[in-house]
Amino acid sequence: MDARHIICFGNELHGDDGFGIRIYTQLCRLTWPKDVEVFNAGIAGLNALRLLEDCSQAILVDALANFGNVGGICVLRPEDLAGRQQKLTGHGLGIPYLLEAVKVIRQPLPDILIVGVEIAAVKPFSIGLSDKTEQAVPKTIRLIRNLLSE
Repeated sequence: MDARHIICFGNELHGDDGFGIRIYTQLCRLTWPKDVEVFNAGIAGLNALRLLEDCSQAILVDALANFGNVGGICVLRPEDLAGRQQKLTGHGLGIPYLLEAVKVIRQPLPDILIVGVEIAAVKPFSIGLSDKTEQAVPKTIRLIRNLLSE
C-alpha cells in the first residue's frame, strides 16, 4: 500500500505562522487509514525532505501570504508556487525551495498538494491564531479529509 503523508509546517510561537501546527494538533486527534501518516515539520526547512520519502501522495500544510483574503483557504500545486519564494511565511525560503530540492533527490515525485490559509500577520513571540485564521481550522481539516478520500 502506498503511503500518504500530511506534513504540517509552522512556528506556534509566531501567531498565525502556527497555523500548520494547529492543523497538525487537530489531525492527530482523528483516526486515519493505515496508509496515512501525519507529521509536524515545524520550521524544518530542508530537513523536511525526509518526510517526502516513501510516499505516493503528500499534503503540505502551511500559512500563506499574498494568496487571497485573510482566512481564505487555498489548495495549490507545486507549479502554482513558481516565482513565489518570498510569499510563503516564516521558514527561510519555505516550501517553494523545499519543492525544488525534492525534484533533485527524489524520482518519481509524490503527488504533492499544498493546503494553506491566508494569514493576517506573523507576530513574533505571540502564541495563538488570529480570529480569521482560527476560523479556518475546522474547514481546513474537512478539506484535508476530503482530499484524502478522493
